[in-house]
Amino acid sequence: MIRFILFLTVSYAATPEGMVLVPEGEFTMGRTKLTPDDKTIMRPRILLDDRPARNVFVSAFHIDVKEVTHEQYAVFVAATKRAAPYHWVDGKPPADLLTAPAFNVTWNDAVDYCKWQGKRLPTEAEWEKAARGGKEGLDYPLSNKIDAKSARYANTAGPLPVGKFPPNDYGLYDMIGNVAEWCSDWFDRDYYSKNENKDPQGPPMGQYKVIRGGAWSDAAKILKLNYRNWVRPNQRTPNIGFRCVLPATAGRP
Repeated sequence: MIRFILFLTVSYAATPEGMVLVPEGEFTMGRTKLTPDDKTIMRPRILLDDRPARNVFVSAFHIDVKEVTHEQYAVFVAATKRAAPYHWVDGKPPADLLTAPAFNVTWNDAVDYCKWQGKRLPTEAEWEKAARGGKEGLDYPLSNKIDAKSARYANTAGPLPVGKFPPNDYGLYDMIGNVAEWCSDWFDRDYYSKNENKDPQGPPMGQYKVIRGGAWSDAAKILKLNYRNWVRPNQRTPNIGFRCVLPATAGRP
């Protein structure tokens, strides 16, 4: 009797220009390291929202190599007649910020830009998987340490042009620092204790949207890959921007 073994291969859509493929698979989402106050009342419950760490399966997706820049966002504003960010002059971004990440954009601004591109914002799980670059248990994309040569943070002068620091192992720039990045999920402080381990989307409603990655203005601890932050979706600030994703199976933005 002859037996045939069928090998199935996953076929992905071609990676669009300016994006990279993050392969499907499991990763450990959340904080794997205990701190002395994890089991005490000294640490507010809201700051324990990155535990328990759990294995999450994420389907393959494409993600922008770099944060959306002022120059790219200006094309969107001109094409859609959308209101420009308030720091622009006569509806145009300052020349010295063209290659810096777009900021002073609300969550809906970011969503609509991504839709205009045929894309969407990343889920919180997609963002963390991409930021980790295929590595497990690290505080930052490349190691457990961070310095001024690896990210823009703890600064008062604003963001730098995108892509000025070394990329992670997926080839992604500025996943930490420069500007924090909008995610699609509503924030839920108990999200990690819920049993949703395949392509989690976050809760169906809420008051705040998740932002990840920390910004030029933040301390190093806020740039840690497990650190979760939350902001009202109508907030416009100079330290929040975004990047877009596209499912690798294409046809479902």
